[in-house]
Amino acid sequence: MKIRPCRMASYIVATAALLIGAALADDCIHLRLVGICIWIICTPFGCDIDVTPKIGHFNPDVLVKVTNPQGVERVEDPQRSDTYNRNHNNLIQQDAVAVGHPLTGRIYCPSNTSAGSPYFVSNLDKPSWRWGGLDALNPASWVPGLREIGHWPLNYWGHVYPRTGWTMQAEAPKAAAVVAQRVGDIITRDGQPHVYRSILGPSLFVDDQKLTWSPSSLIENSNEAGWWQPTEPKLEQCLLFGVNDVLDSRGWGGGRVAEDGAYIHALWRPYTCCEVKDGVLIVIDFMPYPSPIVTN
Repeated sequence: MKIRPCRMASYIVATAALLIGAALADDCIHLRLVGICIWIICTPFGCDIDVTPKIGHFNPDVLVKVTNPQGVERVEDPQRSDTYNRNHNNLIQQDAVAVGHPLTGRIYCPSNTSAGSPYFVSNLDKPSWRWGGLDALNPASWVPGLREIGHWPLNYWGHVYPRTGWTMQAEAPKAAAVVAQRVGDIITRDGQPHVYRSILGPSLFVDDQKLTWSPSSLIENSNEAGWWQPTEPKLEQCLLFGVNDVLDSRGWGGGRVAEDGAYIHALWRPYTCCEVKDGVLIVIDFMPYPSPIVTN
């Protein structure tokens, strides 16, 4: 598939804004010294030992843009509590595109993605994205409580399966978040019944003279394999979808509604790495990484 530069630019927010956002996003990067790598070479004359730090941080792997092809008149205002003359169109179909983040792999550890490279385009995945495809056979598609974003049934944003563009959600920002989570779920796995390119790399690889441990498949409600940074309609710190907003009068979507119905989220994924030296490797970890964060 060929994507012209002008069209690709429409899928990526301004690089300058992202540079500023990433520089300020300490909560996204989560940079830590997580251990040391000890490289040992022994000869009959003795042993040489090199010690390199093992660094952990999140990489901004991809940008996921979610759009509403039905038009903004289908978007509900999450602050509305009245029912008079409401359209009740909470069931909407949304499109999505995932491309490599402009800053992927530019912090310290290498990444499994390439800047600007497409990994998912829903218009190329219509049989599954529109009608569910083989995802409909997964028990999570029809058993309540399986693979839910939020904690079903009290704090429920939506379900991961079937991974389609259809959502039943009154708050447009939440609906877009559910779709973004589904895209992230697809592209961080191999062999899924969708048209896409996986960003799930080998668990251990060497690139740019660094030995890198890459993240596993994305899991909802946890930062174990990634978390999200809203970038459009406004730039925010990283967070997890599914937060309990029952006691919030505005709801999570309050103040996050996009006038044009388009939402962009950056998926940050945790990597650890150390510089490669000669010799036998011994790894000593000081802490688990990332520090576990889950939604309430």
